[in-house]
Amino acid sequence: MKIIIDTNVAISGLLWGGAPNHILKLCRNGIVGILECAETLDEVKTVLQYPRFSDRLSALGVTAIEAFAYFMNLSTYVTSPEIIPEVIIKDPADNVFLGLASKHSASLIVSGDKHLLEVNSYNGIQIVTPSECVNVILSINK
Repeated sequence: MKIIIDTNVAISGLLWGGAPNHILKLCRNGIVGILECAETLDEVKTVLQYPRFSDRLSALGVTAIEAFAYFMNLSTYVTSPEIIPEVIIKDPADNVFLGLASKHSASLIVSGDKHLLEVNSYNGIQIVTPSECVNVILSINK
């Protein structure tokens, strides 16, 4: 199963536990594949370097670059989507996740972002929370 995870899910999974971290573990174990493109990877790399995450990274004993390298190893790099019409007006940067999922036939878009979750689905691809994603994956892989 190919999925798209937005930046907040990636950061939460890398730095904390819970469902976002479970998704990364499922990817590490080959149960799910996370698709990323240049734009989404750049955003993860930038956000990991925000000062507000430095204490958490220190507590984990890793640098932002090490956390990013780990995430890159989990992800499958794919080509960037074409520019799509802006479905999400309030946060246009989120449209890249919709385009990425559509272009590469992802099964799910996983987000904690209200703008994405309000869309509910795009081109038949369901947009779910991290907890919902874990439930879907585990139900398929029983």
